[in-house]
Amino acid sequence: SDGSMSEWSLIITYDNSTPKNAPTSTGTEYTGSSFTLTRKAVSKGTLTISDNGTITDINVKMSGSHPANLTYLDISLISPYGTVVKLAGRTLSGFSFDQTVLDDEASTTIPNGSVPYLGSFQPTAALSGFDEEEMKGEWELYVYNHYEYSDGSMSEWSLIVEFIVGPQI
Repeated sequence: SDGSMSEWSLIITYDNSTPKNAPTSTGTEYTGSSFTLTRKAVSKGTLTISDNGTITDINVKMSGSHPANLTYLDISLISPYGTVVKLAGRTLSGFSFDQTVLDDEASTTIPNGSVPYLGSFQPTAALSGFDEEEMKGEWELYVYNHYEYSDGSMSEWSLIVEFIVGPQI
């Protein structure tokens, strides 16, 4: 027999305090394309930023998976000027990460996170290594898949950049 619901209600109790880990999305988001994480190889995704500006803060948001285990992945970001920052060095576990934000200001390090890594985490190395660089140009997300039996995938990734335009004072 079919059931029906004639009425329902939702009671919300709230206060005006700021949540401890309030989500933030300041900055301009630039999106890269998905790519396959080829077995026993380095794979890369590229993202071209055509805007000019000096980076004051940068975060990386990404989603991906590996059928064996994420611990097989080394992930690094390379700026148009050749600066390399290791985002995760075989420190992930489980099979997927979803909308994971790597942010120097996060309170939890990526090795202390857990599947599916929802929220913000400090990367292995500081993203502040990109601060004061010009953001314009081709950025590369490099992923080395140490596993020899299967491919993984980077289903989406983006850079969230706070920047200033013009000369710094």
